[in-house]
Amino acid sequence: MLPLPHAMMDEQDRKLYTLLALQELGSCTHMQLLYFMFENDIMTFFDLSLALGELVDDGQAAKMAHPADSLYTITEAGKELLSFFANRMPHSKVKLITEQAPAWRERFTREKQFVSKVTQNASGEYILHLNLMDGFTSMLSIDAPIPDRSLAEKMASRWEKNAGDIYMYLMNKLGEDQ
Repeated sequence: MLPLPHAMMDEQDRKLYTLLALQELGSCTHMQLLYFMFENDIMTFFDLSLALGELVDDGQAAKMAHPADSLYTITEAGKELLSFFANRMPHSKVKLITEQAPAWRERFTREKQFVSKVTQNASGEYILHLNLMDGFTSMLSIDAPIPDRSLAEKMASRWEKNAGDIYMYLMNKLGEDQ
């Protein structure tokens, strides 16, 4: 037998849980927030998508461009709303979010610092996009055509481990006297 889907949350619960998660996690992508919410059984994709749209429209969350993807963050208006209605949320959910957030925040910070993705252009060529970020500042950005998707994905997966060494190599090489 298939599991029954969760009933949709009411609008206020969706917003409050999302604001609390954004406050505890810091800025994150829709997908990062979805992983956090889903893995901790807080809300579904549809509830989260509705909440983010509503919160951005109401000015309680902001959506900002970033090479990793669009980042969502809580605004002052969102913090104010959360403080007014914090006691409306069940203590168990608040505790779950606040206890789980630190480990996820660390992971999400790394993901936003070492951005790597593979795309395919109109001619069918794979492009490896690599970014080394310091907040919203790109320290190094590389776009390279790669002939094979599996090779491009392998290279993308190695970016986080090697980005610092590659950056230092370039800076040393470019700064050398010839």
